[in-house]
Amino acid sequence: MRLMTARGAFPLGAALAAAGVVAAVAVGLLHLDRLPITLCLFKQMTGLPCATCGSTRAFAYLYQLDPAGAFRLNPFAALGALGIALWGLADLALLTRGRVLALDVTPGESKGLAWGVLLALAVNWAYVLAAGQ
Repeated sequence: MRLMTARGAFPLGAALAAAGVVAAVAVGLLHLDRLPITLCLFKQMTGLPCATCGSTRAFAYLYQLDPAGAFRLNPFAALGALGIALWGLADLALLTRGRVLALDVTPGESKGLAWGVLLALAVNWAYVLAAGQ
C-alpha cells in the first residue's frame, strides 16, 4: 500500500470534504442534532444505539470546532470526518498542479484494509454501547 499522487483523476477527497462541509453546516444551522425524535431505525427497533449513533451530534460539535466533543460522541465518525477533511485539503492543494491524492492498494491489502475498517467499526460500536449514546 502506498500513498501517491495521480494526474487527471477525479478529486474524490475534495468532493467528499465538500459534501461533509455541507452536512456539517446543515446540522449546525438547522440544529439537526436536537431533533426530538431518533432517526436511527436500529435504535428505534432495538432500543440500542447502532455503530454510527451520535454521528449527527458529533458533526454538530465539529461545526462548532470542538473535535474533543465530537470524539466523545462517536470516535469513528469524528475521525472519519477529520480524515476526509485532510484528504480534501490535500486534494485542493494538489489540484493546483493537476494532481490528486491516491492510494495504491493491492487486492490482498484491500482485504486487510476492509477487515481493519470493520474491526474499527466494531470497537467504535462497543464504545458507543458502553457510553450509552
